[in-house]
Amino acid sequence: MRLSRKTAGKGIIILNLFTICVFLLVILKILPYESISGGQLESYDAAVRTSTTSIVMMIYGIPVIAAVSGLIRVKAYKKFYIGWLIFALILMAVLFFEASIMGVIVVSFGVPLIAVAAGVIEYQQFNLFAKIYLWLSFVFACLNSLGNLLGATWFEKIIMGLVTVIQAMLFFYLARGNPKRKARKGSKQG
Repeated sequence: MRLSRKTAGKGIIILNLFTICVFLLVILKILPYESISGGQLESYDAAVRTSTTSIVMMIYGIPVIAAVSGLIRVKAYKKFYIGWLIFALILMAVLFFEASIMGVIVVSFGVPLIAVAAGVIEYQQFNLFAKIYLWLSFVFACLNSLGNLLGATWFEKIIMGLVTVIQAMLFFYLARGNPKRKARKGSKQG
């Protein structure tokens, strides 16, 4: 079965939305806070901070994934991405002051890509920054999968572990790009 870039992008976005729902359930005290962060959080307040930061980062990533997977035409949404670039820079500053180095790194993955989409950097650089963003996201998803699989609760090991493994596979698919197809005999080349 061949997976399209758009389908992979939709899959990542759906998994991000699922994860956002999990963090919201923790904030609403429907899921115990021990269900996230490997069971290492010491209080509900720490879980709310972690969940809020994660939700913002997931929301941040959705338009980036939509752009790199071809779900939207980047040039048609230039004004939106100018606003998103400002949001990304503010988010990086907030994460820096919260001492969330991993958050700063993750957000910084997408800043050049958003800058291209906003027209701040020439569009010819889009594919290069998309590749970098996708490969770094793949590595982050793999690390996240490892953390989930070593988590303290069955929910984190099974459910969230499966979610992040699938995300890693989808990021890998998008990052490796489309393999060059051999030209068919008799087809026009040019």
